[in-house]
Amino acid sequence: MKTFVRLALAMLLASCASYGPYHANTATEPLNSVRGPSDGRYKMAFVEFGDQGSPLDNSQRKAALEAIHKAERPLLFVYIHGWLNNAVSGDVCRFEHFLDTVSSFPEFTGRKINVIGVYIAWRGKDLTIPGLDFFTFWTRKSTGEKIASENSILATIEELAVAAREPGKDYHHTVLLGHSFGALVLGNTLSHSILGANGEGGRNSSPWDMAVAFNSAAGSVNARQLMSELDYLYKYDAERHAYVSRANLGEETSAVSENRPALVFLQSENDSATGTMFPIGTGLTNTVNLHYHWQKVPVPGHPGEKVSENEFYTHTPGNNKYLVNYHVEPLGETAAPPGLRATENRAFEANVKQNHPDYTFYTSERNDGHEKNFCRTGDYNPDEARPPTGKELWRRWKFVYTGNARIPCWIVRVPKDIIWGHGGLWSDNSVAMLGALFRIEFPLTGGKVATPKPITAPRSPDLQQLNRDRHAPE
Repeated sequence: MKTFVRLALAMLLASCASYGPYHANTATEPLNSVRGPSDGRYKMAFVEFGDQGSPLDNSQRKAALEAIHKAERPLLFVYIHGWLNNAVSGDVCRFEHFLDTVSSFPEFTGRKINVIGVYIAWRGKDLTIPGLDFFTFWTRKSTGEKIASENSILATIEELAVAAREPGKDYHHTVLLGHSFGALVLGNTLSHSILGANGEGGRNSSPWDMAVAFNSAAGSVNARQLMSELDYLYKYDAERHAYVSRANLGEETSAVSENRPALVFLQSENDSATGTMFPIGTGLTNTVNLHYHWQKVPVPGHPGEKVSENEFYTHTPGNNKYLVNYHVEPLGETAAPPGLRATENRAFEANVKQNHPDYTFYTSERNDGHEKNFCRTGDYNPDEARPPTGKELWRRWKFVYTGNARIPCWIVRVPKDIIWGHGGLWSDNSVAMLGALFRIEFPLTGGKVATPKPITAPRSPDLQQLNRDRHAPE
């Protein structure tokens, strides 16, 4: 019996994924955690975290910061991967392909933009035995929540974003991205910063410029609370196309343009991992923990309506009917706009070279997974030729408000032609849509990108005025 137990324990330990770090810096290789092509058109850095939210190698953050400091015009993407990925999985290749794609477009090369990516890694997979992936749901969800609740990851994100906008840089943007449980980490981490109060009774502005969560595998308890707080602080003003402070509806400094949501959730309509598996997994958790009694909580944007908090615990933000407030509407096939110079994913170029005051955008490819050809082995080759697909299909789409709370937080349902399933965030059409969101948040002014004003939440509103506003007809 003892022999059997020892053998079983040995097999279990052998099947556990390594804690890392996979990209440790050493005395002989002090920049092992930073890589990129020889021509320097982009750089990618790794920052790895353990299961308790502690950095595995502090020199990785220092190396990433040095790359940002040296960049004169940084466009910084900070990405947190999701379930079943880590610092050496296929998602590394897909993120690097994304950076290479962005760095090659004329709209960025012409402005001498320095594309930098930081891959925030954690153990999204803790077992290596094939077929047991589903059983890691609970441990990885718990680990993601633990990492988000600790200090180091928020401190890292903020330091990276502050470095990108340091004095002397005449162009700087920081875009935060998260996927699956990585979106859980992103959303839960940022919501505290977005709503953090300062000593003057107002709210702090965040050092990053844009945050997008793809197919978030978080329960929507946190998202509902974030939306409720934003609904408490803001009221939508249709004439000004802005979210204005409920404390002082005529105060210009308290207005946030409607094109600048603090956080965007993008949810694929055919994502079975978050749409089906997540409710099953969290439902089993409730059963095992004998959790049957739930508090009823207010629904953001629906005065007087309350539902069981179980609805938010067992559904992700993009699969929660009480929270989704935007969808991407198809407008049909169209022709390619003139003047494009790119050969790959030309819709991305079309979307970033012009403004989108009506929130429409293009896609130009069939969502058939062709971009996966560049990550066949898990390693990315930046020197590999990337010819056009020869199968372009130009279509137009539009971000449309569809109901629920109208606040500076978008939860968007996205057709499968753009994001296919749970892992389709790196498809050409998804990247093209991200390019449109980038230009919506940072419109061109006279051919140049205007430096955005920080998103700053207003002071708390007067409660009597708030109650009158909430019960007034929209």
